[in-house]
Amino acid sequence: MLKREILFLLLISACVLPPLVPFIPPPTKQSTDGPNSLSAGLLTEYDIWEFLKENPKETDVIEMLGAPDSVWTSEDEPLYIMYYFRSAMVDYNSIELNTKSRRVTGYEWDE
Repeated sequence: MLKREILFLLLISACVLPPLVPFIPPPTKQSTDGPNSLSAGLLTEYDIWEFLKENPKETDVIEMLGAPDSVWTSEDEPLYIMYYFRSAMVDYNSIELNTKSRRVTGYEWDE
C-alpha cells in the first residue's frame, strides 16, 4: 500500500507544468557585430518613448535597442521585464512585456 502511495505522489509531482520562460531570440549578426540604433547614438530619448508607446513586439525592441542587460520574470503575473543599463545615468531603464503576446505593456525610460 505504501509503495502505491509513493508511486502516485511521484506521478503527480512529475505532471507539473514548467515555468514560463520569456522568448529571447538568438543574437543576430546586427546585434553582435555592429552597433544598434541605441548604442550608435541614433535615437533620442523622445524617439525611444514614441517607439515604446506603440506597444512594439519583443523582436522589434531587441532589434532597435539591442539585447537587454538582464531579464526578470514574474511567477505571479504573465509578464517579464527587460532591463537596459544606461551608463550616462548610471541607472537601469525597464521595458515590461506580456509573456503571451510578446508585446510591450509598460516601460520606464528616463532621460
